[in-house]
Amino acid sequence: MSKERWSAQDLDREGPKETTVRQARIEQGALNFSPSQAGISHYASSMVETSYQSEDAKSKISTYSYRTDMRAKLLQEIDGRTINNLSDLYCLPSDDLEWARLDKQHTAIILGLGGLYPAREEVRAALAPQEGETKRILDLGCGTGTWATEMAREYPHAEVVGVDLAPIPIDNEAIPSNCRFEIDNINLGLPHFSEQFDVVHIRLVGSGLKNFEERMRDIHSCLKPGGIVIWIDADFDLYSTEKFEYHPPGTDDNPGGSWPQRVLQEMRRACLKLGSDLHGMESALDAGLWRDPLMDPETCKTGSLYIPIGSWASHEEAEAAQLLEYAGTLMRQDFIDAMKSLILLMVKAGWSKNDVEMWRGKLIEELTELKIHMAVRFRLAWGRRTPVPETRSTQGMPITGERPDSPSKDNYPWFYVYDTEEAALEQAEARKKGKAGTLPPLPS
Repeated sequence: MSKERWSAQDLDREGPKETTVRQARIEQGALNFSPSQAGISHYASSMVETSYQSEDAKSKISTYSYRTDMRAKLLQEIDGRTINNLSDLYCLPSDDLEWARLDKQHTAIILGLGGLYPAREEVRAALAPQEGETKRILDLGCGTGTWATEMAREYPHAEVVGVDLAPIPIDNEAIPSNCRFEIDNINLGLPHFSEQFDVVHIRLVGSGLKNFEERMRDIHSCLKPGGIVIWIDADFDLYSTEKFEYHPPGTDDNPGGSWPQRVLQEMRRACLKLGSDLHGMESALDAGLWRDPLMDPETCKTGSLYIPIGSWASHEEAEAAQLLEYAGTLMRQDFIDAMKSLILLMVKAGWSKNDVEMWRGKLIEELTELKIHMAVRFRLAWGRRTPVPETRSTQGMPITGERPDSPSKDNYPWFYVYDTEEAALEQAEARKKGKAGTLPPLPS
């Protein structure tokens, strides 16, 4: 097979542009993006030029080389949705509807964090300019590319690399000159990134990872000494009211349970059935990075970010109440839109489309009536690779990790940080309360 390289310009001459891939009309206006990010987005090709291998291949080289059969290798169409063609494990779409959902989710998360990430001072220290050294940021599972491009604008002296299984929906001209994107499969290893990055950010990709312990080693090995890794992933259990108590899922035997809870737990079971190491991700991130031999335990922390699903939450402080309402509204839209994206995953796990449509109807009804107050938890873990150098001055640097319109982290009331391993494990144990019970058997 020919391995002729193809540039972005060559691809533009290849023929009619596919609307789903190349013109993602993301609902950016509602997300309060800057004017430079508004408008119609397009596919931006990766700059990588090494060779592609399938997920089952023995070779650990995983980045993609453009050839004449590129589209068939990268993407496939199933039931009107565009799916990545590089990993059988990650079954969520890569198309307009999914990109719009992901950007709403992104906005809700940064509202909760008060910026693009936690540990702002640690990140600023890791990225402080140093003569003779290029600062580099890696965004694994970059999705729409929004986080990566915003980081590139916040840190114009740094190089930013975004990695995903599918092309991103951003016009080439809208990508900052210090930012690039690559198509890669993390499950094949990352030796080509060893010790190259000062910040590694990995958000909401746990459902697509096999052998989480090994993947975590791969990812932490991408850090330079003193670099910081930031993990953000979903808790596949939902929690009820401001007390964050577990609420059982809806079933035929328990119709008064929560149907968003049922959907999220079915997603967990489907991912596990397809080979995801979700259990490994859940236990590793909740336990934190204190015992990782590469990490400096003095810099490690974990966190829980709770975001209401819907605009039901209140607070005595007006700004905090406004943040909860806005983030909750976006998360409600995220859950409703996710049902469309989850159909392929659920069917692959054995459920019928009729079952999934029934769950979708019950989920929309629950999130419209808001009689059951549910919140989704995002689990966080971060720390710096040893040895950590003496903190360099960040005087004169802009306040990074925040857009000009971002609130202070302290204004969002449902973000909790655990400073020690003992505190993190105590909270993980407390969250197990009331989780007894089982779901109906999976279809054979």
